[in-house]
Amino acid sequence: MQLAEERLGKVSTSAEKDHEARKKEMIDLIKPMTESLSNLDKMSQDLEKERAAAYQGMKRHMQLLEENTNRLGKEANALSTALRKSSSVRGDWGEIALRNLLEMAGMTKNTDFFEQKGDEQGKRPDFVVNLPGNGAIPIDAKTTAKHYLESLDEDDPDARTAKIALHAKSMRGRVTELTRKDYLSGVSGRAEFVVMFVPSEALISSAFEIDPSLHSDAMDRGVIISGPASMIALLKTAALYWQQVRFAEEAAQVVGVSQEFYKRMATWSQHFSEVGKRLEKATEFYNKAVGSWDRNVLPQGKKLEELDINVNQTKTLIEPKTITDDIRLPIVFDSEDE
Repeated sequence: MQLAEERLGKVSTSAEKDHEARKKEMIDLIKPMTESLSNLDKMSQDLEKERAAAYQGMKRHMQLLEENTNRLGKEANALSTALRKSSSVRGDWGEIALRNLLEMAGMTKNTDFFEQKGDEQGKRPDFVVNLPGNGAIPIDAKTTAKHYLESLDEDDPDARTAKIALHAKSMRGRVTELTRKDYLSGVSGRAEFVVMFVPSEALISSAFEIDPSLHSDAMDRGVIISGPASMIALLKTAALYWQQVRFAEEAAQVVGVSQEFYKRMATWSQHFSEVGKRLEKATEFYNKAVGSWDRNVLPQGKKLEELDINVNQTKTLIEPKTITDDIRLPIVFDSEDE
């Protein structure tokens, strides 16, 4: 029993040491995991804080978006109601849109186009675009949108089609009005057609869908129905036409200035050539004078110096030199050398 107890004690001691060693190994093994979990918990807490802050920011943005959407909806409803009930509001919308397109095309008011107020007979269009050669394009804004806007609120397809048909009929009526007003004779300048500007492509396409012959019938009566896209193309073309005319005028001015410059250069060359001839003659007579000096004057002067005539004189005779260099002639341009 004593021997067994001793052996058991040794075994227990060894087992305890082994247990402690394994415990230490387990702790060393778990420690990185514990640290990682701790870091993960901290990151989760930070992420939760950021998520909460982001959620609050998103919530504020959503509230602002909702408020703006509601305000935009109210304004759209107010605009839609005004366009339905007031023809003057529709007219103002068309004129403002047309004025913006004129400015976008790079045209200048009172130069490239004129804005007019209707007279008592109603024979003056809203705008007149000037063209070179005393040409003109009268433009009148027509916003026939009442029935079209009413059709958008219809759920019944047949009722909606009926409203669109009324819209097409109203647009055809506007074409007839423009024809009766005879804008072509009421503008200063040569005009071949009148442009009826409609500020929305949807208004035009819906009318053409119901009444396909509307566009051709209007053109036969001297009226062109134009939306924003075709209007800006027309105005850009007119602006380009003006630009080409200005370039042609500037080119003609350049030709005129060049011709006048050549004329003046020709006159100057005649004078300059005469100066060269006179210089040549002056050189000839100068050399003759030098020869006479050498032959006749200088010998007598030497004799006077021998007689001491030059005593107490500050100046003495200077012998002139003969000019041997020829006059340099300018290069003569010959058209055959081109």
